[in-house]
Amino acid sequence: MKKQRNQSLLHQFTSWYVWQFIIALIIIGIIVLGAIGFFLLDRTQDDVGAMEEKLMMIIRADDVQESLDEVLYPDHADYYVEIREGGKLLAQSRRDDETLDTNDEVSLPLFEQFIWNKEEGLFYRSDVFNTDGTIHLKVHMEDEFEFIQLIFFILLITGVLSIMIGSILIYQFTKKKLLPLLNITDEVSKIEGSSDLQKRIPEPSNPKELKELAGTFNQLLQQLEEQFEREKSFVSNASHELRTPLTAFRGHLNLIKRWGKDDPDVLEKSIQALDDESNRMKHILEQMLTIARNEHLKSRMETVNLTNIVERVINQFRGNKNIPIIENLEKNVVVLGDAEQLRQIAVILVENAMRYTEVGNITVELKQADDAVLSVSDTGIGIPDEEQSKIFSRFYRVDKNRSRETGGTGLGLSIAKELVGNHQGNLQVKSEVDLGSTFTVLLPLKKVSPSITE
Repeated sequence: MKKQRNQSLLHQFTSWYVWQFIIALIIIGIIVLGAIGFFLLDRTQDDVGAMEEKLMMIIRADDVQESLDEVLYPDHADYYVEIREGGKLLAQSRRDDETLDTNDEVSLPLFEQFIWNKEEGLFYRSDVFNTDGTIHLKVHMEDEFEFIQLIFFILLITGVLSIMIGSILIYQFTKKKLLPLLNITDEVSKIEGSSDLQKRIPEPSNPKELKELAGTFNQLLQQLEEQFEREKSFVSNASHELRTPLTAFRGHLNLIKRWGKDDPDVLEKSIQALDDESNRMKHILEQMLTIARNEHLKSRMETVNLTNIVERVINQFRGNKNIPIIENLEKNVVVLGDAEQLRQIAVILVENAMRYTEVGNITVELKQADDAVLSVSDTGIGIPDEEQSKIFSRFYRVDKNRSRETGGTGLGLSIAKELVGNHQGNLQVKSEVDLGSTFTVLLPLKKVSPSITE
């Protein structure tokens, strides 16, 4: 739980703010303290320089100690001065009749001009050497040091308060901005444990990114619902279609048990019916397997000669029924596609035309314009206008009784539609009742040499 909390956006944004502010505070503190320290040091160096000039003037005086006292007191009592000549002490500053204990002094590394005295604090020192003597000067920097400490504590307290207040504000601000995302997460969690696919998540008006996220997720839910409904309908229709021949099987088997042994006519009719129903069931199962295979099998796209494929399909159906097939095929129509799937499309369209045509003929045309155009026309029963938008749905049949007699399952055109879609093509239908139907397939052309074959 702690790990999950640390990975939340609220925690990450708040932590990012705190660390960035601490870094910025440290940088600002270093710059401010450095600038103030440089300014105080520069002022101290100027004061020390002026004091050195005065001390150089009194080193030749008759009474050096008295002259030193006049210079230092009372305005410059914070200076500690020693004046020596050849190692001999000529004069020194008095600090309440006490002198600085040099044993308590510690030189600061990297800052040789500064000395830290355990009793007195920070000093700035300067030594001047000339022929008249040596001047050792130290100036107490207690006020400057306390001022820098005060600035440091002000920055520290201000920074800590800013971090605390800023963390609360950034947490609340981030929480407010992420509230739509949190709501989306809650709704998704509710949907996860629900079987109701009609649920949708609310789409916030802003920010734009979350609105698009919610919209995309709702579209996904819509697609899942539609897919589920299609699968549900498919299972329902498939079970119904399979139940019908199985029921017929049971009926004819019972008929054979009762009368078949004594009545040859009943036996012959029942066996023929069983054969028809078994063929019908086989056809249904083959087409259902084709649908399942097409949904999970990737198309193997290659350059194929569509003319050769259509010619072989026409030859396959010649003589199957007393319906002539008229072909008008342009040579070497080449497309990019899966040869087996293209063959399936042609088989389904020609088989469908033959199934619903009793008299007349079937015309198969293939030509190339902007696309490869394959059309299969028949002079059969036709399709009503209101039914034409539904014929590509699985198990849908215009005339169910007629379809059962001819062995139709309502799956062929659905399969053809999916296969054409796999090739970025389009399948269209034009039909008039009792005059016939024309199914047209449009497929993108492949520009290759005319000598190429499948």
